[in-house]
Amino acid sequence: MSKRLLLVFAIIGATGLYPAYGSTDFQKNNPDIRKYEFARSYITALGYLKDIDDRWNKKIKVIRASVNDLAEDNTDLRIFKNYLVKYQASPNTLIRKITNTVVMATMREIAVNDDEKTLWEEWYDLNKAGQATRPKEIDFVKAQHVLALRRKEADKDIVQASVLLTKVLVSDKNVNGRGHQLAVTSQQRQKLLDKLDSYGHETLDWGLKPGQRTLEASIAAIREVLEDSIWISIDEK
Repeated sequence: MSKRLLLVFAIIGATGLYPAYGSTDFQKNNPDIRKYEFARSYITALGYLKDIDDRWNKKIKVIRASVNDLAEDNTDLRIFKNYLVKYQASPNTLIRKITNTVVMATMREIAVNDDEKTLWEEWYDLNKAGQATRPKEIDFVKAQHVLALRRKEADKDIVQASVLLTKVLVSDKNVNGRGHQLAVTSQQRQKLLDKLDSYGHETLDWGLKPGQRTLEASIAAIREVLEDSIWISIDEK
């Protein structure tokens, strides 16, 4: 998951995947329905990516790839997914799109982790039997690389979903591409920021940048809207 670096430039275009603020399509597909609740669930769910980050940042290279850690990663990925599945029937088209993107991405991540667990178990058995030859080691490294590429593709989808969340936060009250009103109150806005700070206080930058991990990129994208004073909370004038 977020332990792998992302090629962020490949998903920076995510902001262009949805109609402009205030357009007829934007208002139709992104109505102000339970937006704070969805954003709260999404940001809370991101906390389980932090648990994965913490595990993979604490240990040396060999231990990081242990079967136990991968199993725990899958547990957190399932919790992350389960925070959002209830929104698959949302009347908001954009919320459904984000939810489906995350659900599919986490399922792919879980599959990659399962394959990596098997790979490490087989490599352990070869070493234990004294059969870990140089050619087999090369095959092992190549297999790891393939898994890393699969994981990176799923990571991109999660970051893309985080970027689209910033569109959810925009109110459908903005007309003809004009206006900077959010669909959350000042208090709700601060609660979302406090939640981000609780596990991303070191990620203070706005927007996507090369080299960010999945969680870092997601936090940075969401902060760009919630912290920018140009965006007015729904209860502000």
